[in-house]
Amino acid sequence: MSVNIIKYPAEEGNFSAVHNRANIILPGNTGVYDLSKSYININVSQNVSSNTDAEAVYASMLVLNESTRNGNKNQNLINKSPAVLVKHCSVISQAKGKIESIRHVDALREGLALYEKDRSSLKQDLGELCSARTEQHFTKGGSNEIYSQLHTNGLSKSRNKTQDLRVNLKDLFGFGVVDAYDTGKYGSTKIYLECNFDKLTPKLSINDTNPWNVAYRAGGANMGVFDNEPTNSTGGDVDVFTLTTTVAYSTPEDSPFFTGQLLSITSTVNGVQNTVHKRIASITAAASKIKLTFATAVRTVGNTHTMINISAVQKAPDTATVSINGVELVAYRREDMDTGPSEIQFLAYNSDFDSYAPTQNLNRQYYLPPNTLNAFILFPSPIYSMEPISDYRFSINNVPTTNRAIEVKSGLHYDNLMKTFINAGSQVRDFGETYDDFRSNSNDNASKQGAILLATPVPVSGAMSQFGLEINATGNLSGNHCIYSQHIKKV
Repeated sequence: MSVNIIKYPAEEGNFSAVHNRANIILPGNTGVYDLSKSYININVSQNVSSNTDAEAVYASMLVLNESTRNGNKNQNLINKSPAVLVKHCSVISQAKGKIESIRHVDALREGLALYEKDRSSLKQDLGELCSARTEQHFTKGGSNEIYSQLHTNGLSKSRNKTQDLRVNLKDLFGFGVVDAYDTGKYGSTKIYLECNFDKLTPKLSINDTNPWNVAYRAGGANMGVFDNEPTNSTGGDVDVFTLTTTVAYSTPEDSPFFTGQLLSITSTVNGVQNTVHKRIASITAAASKIKLTFATAVRTVGNTHTMINISAVQKAPDTATVSINGVELVAYRREDMDTGPSEIQFLAYNSDFDSYAPTQNLNRQYYLPPNTLNAFILFPSPIYSMEPISDYRFSINNVPTTNRAIEVKSGLHYDNLMKTFINAGSQVRDFGETYDDFRSNSNDNASKQGAILLATPVPVSGAMSQFGLEINATGNLSGNHCIYSQHIKKV
């Protein structure tokens, strides 16, 4: 299939944490587009710097600072879906009117991805937030150097660079799976996005504490320890510019060091300990160890004295902000088709948001739109669904869907989820129901944060269906939940 890639920028500019709304126009009469391949591109810069040395470079990554919940742990969780960048979205056609509108699409897509994406899927999500941070003690800026271009050998200068965050249309809208959208028949089409730019924050996996106290090999030296320097026997003072790691690394890429990195180096000479901040100028191999050469002298050692007890950590930056440089639609226009279908059928989502006083017990009735296939219940507070639910029940038109309450993490709970995802044309790949902390290893269960999605298949009906929801919790619910009705729609 021959395609022509065309970029349509948002009408707005000067995006920021406050100016977070984007309207993108797909012009009418411009051809047939494959929306399943088209995506929203958000170009961002991370501004991480030190007042001590303007040339210092940091291995930073973007993290979604969801909230201060769970003792601030939600500030450092690895999100599951790139759609977490968008809070609300809608698409409107000039000829057909509103096609789809979803409130809290971030919560919906995160909730679905919690089960649809396993660890291998997250590793393959190149270009997404924290995609590489799944196993290592640290990562030098993300897989394939998405965020930074860091050099671990030689004299080449490391650098930070702008990055593109990709959000597929099909990750936002059910309508996004359409592979032949004819703008001649549907007219000018507006995509509206309200984004979570205020939650984007730079984080350092290599920082002033990690991984310097971590042993490279079990029982071996920590990564932040250096060999003692030879005793000065020159008869005069000597400026020390190079340090050699105590650890013997299999490859320089295993080390936490890179050119341009600013280290806080502590050492002792003649019984006097001091700490200085020095930038790495070059990195070379020293047998199986690594030799760091600094831009300026680390310390002056007097005659007959020895520089000992040498250790280092990365100096914390003084500034860490994010700039949103632009938002655009990258549209794939098909060159093998002059016209597309006049009617499109797809699975759309309808969102019904409810607020109430925090409570441990909830029993409410709702109405689902005609042709609903599945109902998903999530608790965006503000995004991740992390309620202390113990059990729940559903009813459709006053008929219970099960003969007993569904206990969380029970066989009935997972059986219900599998049936719902199969009914939605998907499948469950991960039953972990947890988020990883990017600062910890993936096997560190103590650092994980639990999450939950409630879901049930719904018998298809041409009329509205009455939907009963009963929830019991071990603590107060947050007071917000959203029912997402997946239904068949034609436009």
